[in-house]
Amino acid sequence: MAVTDPLPPAIDYTNKDYASLRRAMLDLARLRLPEWTDHTPSDLGVVLTDMVAYVGDVILYYQDRIASELFPGTARERRSVLQLLRLIGYEPTPPLPARADLLLTFSVPVGPAVIAIPSGAQFIASQPSDDPATFEYLGPALSIDLHSDQVLPGAVAGQAQFVLPVSHSRSLPPTLLGSSSGEPNQSFRLPHKPPILESLVVEVDEGAGWVRWDRRDNFLYSTGPDGRTLLSTRDSRDYICQFDENDACAILFGDNVFGRVPPRGTNNVRATCRVGGGVRANVAANTITRAVTVLPNLLAVTNPAPAAGGSAAESSEIAVRNGPMVYRSGRRAVTPDDCVALAHHAGGVAKARARARNWNQIDLIVAPQGDSWRPVPEALRTALLAYFEDKRMAGTQLRVLDASPAPVAIAMTVRYDARYQADPLRQQIADTVARYLAYDAVDFGQALYPSDLFALIEAIPGVLSLDIYRFNRADQPASTLDDDLRRYDLPSMAELPDFIRNALISRSAVASRVDVGPYELPVLSQLELSLQIG
Repeated sequence: MAVTDPLPPAIDYTNKDYASLRRAMLDLARLRLPEWTDHTPSDLGVVLTDMVAYVGDVILYYQDRIASELFPGTARERRSVLQLLRLIGYEPTPPLPARADLLLTFSVPVGPAVIAIPSGAQFIASQPSDDPATFEYLGPALSIDLHSDQVLPGAVAGQAQFVLPVSHSRSLPPTLLGSSSGEPNQSFRLPHKPPILESLVVEVDEGAGWVRWDRRDNFLYSTGPDGRTLLSTRDSRDYICQFDENDACAILFGDNVFGRVPPRGTNNVRATCRVGGGVRANVAANTITRAVTVLPNLLAVTNPAPAAGGSAAESSEIAVRNGPMVYRSGRRAVTPDDCVALAHHAGGVAKARARARNWNQIDLIVAPQGDSWRPVPEALRTALLAYFEDKRMAGTQLRVLDASPAPVAIAMTVRYDARYQADPLRQQIADTVARYLAYDAVDFGQALYPSDLFALIEAIPGVLSLDIYRFNRADQPASTLDDDLRRYDLPSMAELPDFIRNALISRSAVASRVDVGPYELPVLSQLELSLQIG
């Protein structure tokens, strides 16, 4: 009977870790080197096997990492995501500034009184920070006659009020970026971040003085202010801006084929811009109370509504989701989905939905960036309308509307372990409910279920059981146990003995869910919380 050689061990290409590589090499060694029988850790051959397995583990790890960085859905480094999205012409939205409407209160003298508000007037928010947010008026200089209909009547006689739109920004003087070498594809990094691209002015000294160059979306083509397509030729004084993974902005010039190359010179490239942006400037109402620019007769300044629209740079996860949507839209707002994708790319928008009212009207429902629901600031509304002006279909009207809040009322009784303190536990439960209905945790039309609250609250250490006896919309009439008791002149739930309260709760029916309209956002309106020792 013929003796056949043993088959080599099967190769499993999914075994890429150290232990699997080591085991596979030792199995192969037993087949090829049967005389090698000492596989103890002190054997030199085992030491060499361990070293090769270690190196192989490291190489295979980086090999898998490189493969995963080739696709937006699996890429983990932001630099890879940015480069992949640029292949389809998508540039993630940079940090955007918050906007607010200030209410300026002036004293009205007896004689003529004309107040001049210069462009660039600055105001500061009262924040517990070493670097409070600065807001600027960016419009043209104003002359306000306090005796005219330009102003509103004040709260008391002898006062007048004026509404001034401001944006979170700080103007910087011209900054030298460096010297042009005359070579193609030059890049210069802006020293300050985050810059507001709409305010960026890049100038090049071409020998006869400073000449302003134009910012484009890319060097192939871009859309001008009038909606026309502009091509970058070898004589076009164009540049583009790109943000890296650290939100630093670089200015890129052309190669004399697409875009002109700046002439060779010393310190002949400079930039002027305003910096600002981020969520920290979404300050609460009545916090912008200091005027840096001196205005005559100014008594007080405040923001009646919270600042909104400030956003950080578009995250990699959102960019991976929005990039293909914007690419499929062709940067044209034809369908409601196109409007939603472009609204997110415009910036300052946290959530958006669109609906077609009829054949030539689209409503864009917007919830601005911030930490809570608030109306869309007029400055953001104007910016969105201007952004869509060259993207909407001819003859189509687009309206930017506020998202509607859906107030939710919750009442519950929690029994807890006597070994826990009531006040910290009460605060922890309230924080849990607030996180469940937080602005960044809800979406349009999101239905709410009491079972979610049961799971979240009963997971808190010290909570023994939970009874929810109210879970409904606060703007809709709903009969609660307290309402029924009040109707018969009986004590409220909090005043009843435990055994009666528990019996009523066990017999009451709580809504299985709270329905929210497709253009509404759930907002916590009322929370009644009572604690009992279990």
